Amino acid sequence: MPNTMDDLDDLGDLDNLSDDAFIGLERRVEKLLAVWEIKNLRGQAAIFHDDAHIGQRRRELNALKHPSVDVARLMAFRATPVVDSLEGNTLIHPLTTPVVEVNDDCTKARAVWWSIGVEALSKFRKQPMAIVSLGMVPGTHILEDGQWRILSGTWQRTVKNEYHKGWVQDMQPTNTRPPLSPAEDRNFLGKYAYRKDALRQAVPEPPRQNTWDEFPDEADNRWLYINL
Repeated sequence: MPNTMDDLDDLGDLDNLSDDAFIGLERRVEKLLAVWEIKNLRGQAAIFHDDAHIGQRRRELNALKHPSVDVARLMAFRATPVVDSLEGNTLIHPLTTPVVEVNDDCTKARAVWWSIGVEALSKFRKQPMAIVSLGMVPGTHILEDGQWRILSGTWQRTVKNEYHKGWVQDMQPTNTRPPLSPAEDRNFLGKYAYRKDALRQAVPEPPRQNTWDEFPDEADNRWLYINL
């Protein structure tokens, strides 16, 4: 691709751009717009990652027409509360350090965010517990009917501990109903969590620039686990 930034030293002289340079510039702008839309998409998803929104009607953010999506399972998950009372509960998970790689024709993208959050969690009518929560949000995104949608990828735990104990002494399991046993939790999001007796691997590693050359199928999630 021509170096379109050098070709645009004089922004008022677009008519003199070569066809290749103009096409390259259009492609770069399209990718930048895609990244912006995907960041907004994931930001909206993070806001609704809260029991307080269960059952509420909302703008659909997931790709529901793709053959890899189990729509019935997704809807059942959304409709199942994991706490008995919302009083005192909150989930605040900002998304930071995005790495987004869009394919050449701007129809699909892979990305990873870090998420540093705080929670006040009341499990099954117990008193709310102050929690420090840090994890990663990997995901694949596709264009569906002209709109970017989430195809796959949810928050995964790195640390989730009671505020006063710290993550070396305490690791809260994923909040589910019925509760997971320690072995079940370790098999679920616990396999990505910090352990004081293990060397932590970077899973997932942010997508590489050649991610779509190496894994062209958008439903192929092996890119997430290349360090395992």
